[in-house]
Amino acid sequence: MTVERVPASLGGATSHGHLLELIRSTGGLSRQQLLAATGMSRATLYERLESLLRRGFIYEAESLEATGGRRSRKIRFDDRGRVVLTIALGQTHATVCVTDIRGEALRSITSTQDISGPAGSVLAPLIDAGKALLAQGSGEVLVGVGVSLPTPVEAETGFVAHATTIPGWPRDAVARAVTGAWNVPFAVENDARAAALGERVSDAETVVYVKVGTGIGCGIVVEGSILRGARGAAGDIGHIRMAEDGPLCRCGRHGCLAAYSSGRAIAERLGGHGPSSLNALSEAGRAGDPAVTPALTSAARVLGLALSATITTLNPDRLVIGGIIGAVPAFVEQVSATVMSTVVERIADGLAIEAGDPGDGSASQGLVTLVMRKVFSPGAIDAGTHEAGAGTNVTALA
Repeated sequence: MTVERVPASLGGATSHGHLLELIRSTGGLSRQQLLAATGMSRATLYERLESLLRRGFIYEAESLEATGGRRSRKIRFDDRGRVVLTIALGQTHATVCVTDIRGEALRSITSTQDISGPAGSVLAPLIDAGKALLAQGSGEVLVGVGVSLPTPVEAETGFVAHATTIPGWPRDAVARAVTGAWNVPFAVENDARAAALGERVSDAETVVYVKVGTGIGCGIVVEGSILRGARGAAGDIGHIRMAEDGPLCRCGRHGCLAAYSSGRAIAERLGGHGPSSLNALSEAGRAGDPAVTPALTSAARVLGLALSATITTLNPDRLVIGGIIGAVPAFVEQVSATVMSTVVERIADGLAIEAGDPGDGSASQGLVTLVMRKVFSPGAIDAGTHEAGAGTNVTALA
């Protein structure tokens, strides 16, 4: 029997966790297909399936085409009613969203939020919004919670690593707020990194994602994994110094990229003659407003020069420019023109440069991916499997 769409890394999988990953990644397989893919004995496979069934991870779905005997049924991952809560927190707004486990939004709310306030005053309304959104569902099971922040974080602990944009927050503020509200696994990630993961098309590509909103953030994804660096600061491009005598940055130095190309810097450069908010600035840029376009073009050109070194170093498949300012077509076009005219041909060849999500959708999608990997990774599933009682009943899926 030919088994289609089985990832090479899962061929010969035998543990409970790897078996579940195989079922999840393929969308479901029959027992015969699972036997062929894993090489397990029938008794061992049925024991593993029964254990996963008892824990609510799989179910028997539709009947497949008959092959001479009883119709076999596809074994699927049980995603029915499972949801993830995401909180995408920016410097000036936040989006709370309930999604299915594929990241499709079911219910969401976006609100204005000044992240510079005390942790409790910022996080408490978002936790309450999450509870309210979850309460609107029926028959749903919360799998986990994901939170993104516009600052470096420690992915393993969920603690703030460098409180550049939230200097008054305790390092464990987010972790305490989430665990105090829900007894489920959680993931915390930098907003640009989460969005980079959400923007990837497949785990085979290398993606450089840049978010241009109030500030500037960058996320790098290589073969489905976020590049975090030795101390969690990979992609922190906002403070690359473009000129020693450049404009003053909020970090206290002169000439940082953020002082040239962030939404805040563009708005400050326009002063009282420009739009009153980043949303208005984005709308004016999309409309080709002559009072705004030169400032956007100048900022995009500086960003393109800064990114050229990153693009040359990583040689990615795609460069995605997102955020409320970054996704403006004229901004993306200028970044693209600058990068393509700066890097050598062998780097530019095949490179796609495109606009990303201007909102929080990509970050939410990336957070769902992180939560699902944490909850349903082979290691997590195997750690929760009680082998002693796993083989007591194999009739339900026989």
